[in-house]
Amino acid sequence: MDERRVERRRAACAHRLEAWADGVVAGLDAQEDVERSLSRALRGEPSLREETAVRRADALRAAALGLGPAGCAVAAGVSHRMLRTWQEQDPAFAAAMTAAVELAERERERAARAETEAPGLGPAALRVVLKAVREGSVQSAAAALGGWSEQSFLRLRRKSPEVAALLAAARRARAKKADRRGRPRFERGYRLVRVDEGEMGSDASVGRGNGGAADGGSAPSGPGSTGGAAAASGA
Repeated sequence: MDERRVERRRAACAHRLEAWADGVVAGLDAQEDVERSLSRALRGEPSLREETAVRRADALRAAALGLGPAGCAVAAGVSHRMLRTWQEQDPAFAAAMTAAVELAERERERAARAETEAPGLGPAALRVVLKAVREGSVQSAAAALGGWSEQSFLRLRRKSPEVAALLAAARRARAKKADRRGRPRFERGYRLVRVDEGEMGSDASVGRGNGGAADGGSAPSGPGSTGGAAAASGA
């Protein structure tokens, strides 16, 4: 009788942990969705310039928290190539990224002196790992994006039931399976964004996820648009 009661309690705990992890993974994009909804309430569909500015800010935040270039691209929801293009074409953004990387390096040095964990191996890094796994990356490749070695991430997974549950939830949530090389193979969705005059340049392609940038297109402006054409942006 006691053994059955213990088993039921274990099963209930496992179910609660699984439900919690599914909720966390489902909310990975919640902040981005809220910001987009607020922008739509104010001005209708966001322009490509506004969309790009938000994604660049996400990349800068990731760099300041110690993530590498590939991890910053995942955090921003664009391809690594798009992130490089932004830096090549915009010296101000390139300088900001360099400053963010230097800030993270100084923080790592301070953390080392204080014998504390580096900031890059925290929530922002785990978020990148979960997003990559959800989009089809294998665990080792996803861990590298967050700044972990394969062995160190395996140790973290064994140590933390919560991390293990989050990884399992990310796998359940992935849209399509990754191929054997660890690159996600999925179809991008698209949404409309406003294209104001003069914006059909390097900012005209903004993707979400590792799949790269979306191809800009044109269509008549929808309700709430303030002018210009509408282009498809990866979602």
